[in-house]
Amino acid sequence: MTTDRKDALQLSRSEWKAVAHAYDEAEAYRLAPVRRSILGAAIDRLTGTRTELRIADPRREALSRFVCTVRRARRADERLVPELIAFGFNRSQVDALALLSA
Repeated sequence: MTTDRKDALQLSRSEWKAVAHAYDEAEAYRLAPVRRSILGAAIDRLTGTRTELRIADPRREALSRFVCTVRRARRADERLVPELIAFGFNRSQVDALALLSA
């Protein structure tokens, strides 16, 4: 099987770290789901936001969210694919990421 260079999954070092972090996060979630504290939930309701640590780069955030979702569900969430494509990934790359993450 040959892979066209444009279809090859090429990520920066920080993007690979985001993938690894999302993979670990999803695995930890599967083993022991984290519950929100009563105080955290109350603050979220008062402020109208959910406090989460976000990755500064939107491309890495989308990548992380996709990997984490695939890892948890064991299949690609097609609702997240357009965002990855908008960030410059092609369908072959998204499929490769889904295979790596499942």
